[in-house]
Amino acid sequence: MEFKLTIDRMEDLKSTIVEQITKMENIPAENVEILDVFYYSGLKKWTASVAFNVNGKHYVASMDILENGLVARYQQREKNEN
Repeated sequence: MEFKLTIDRMEDLKSTIVEQITKMENIPAENVEILDVFYYSGLKKWTASVAFNVNGKHYVASMDILENGLVARYQQREKNEN
């Protein structure tokens, strides 16, 4: 059976997002906040916006996740308070 992230499996999707951020940034899960999650049906992918803190600095990131749970794109930048 093929794993597929769908709207019915939103908790799995959120768990995948947090798990991937914690691995890539080496931070605890409680430092990650999911801001938005969108699904692009034509591209069959999810796009998530997240925020997190590392050593007192605030970051925002976006990532594309394919329906099979694979992260296809990840970008992060330090959040500018201005």
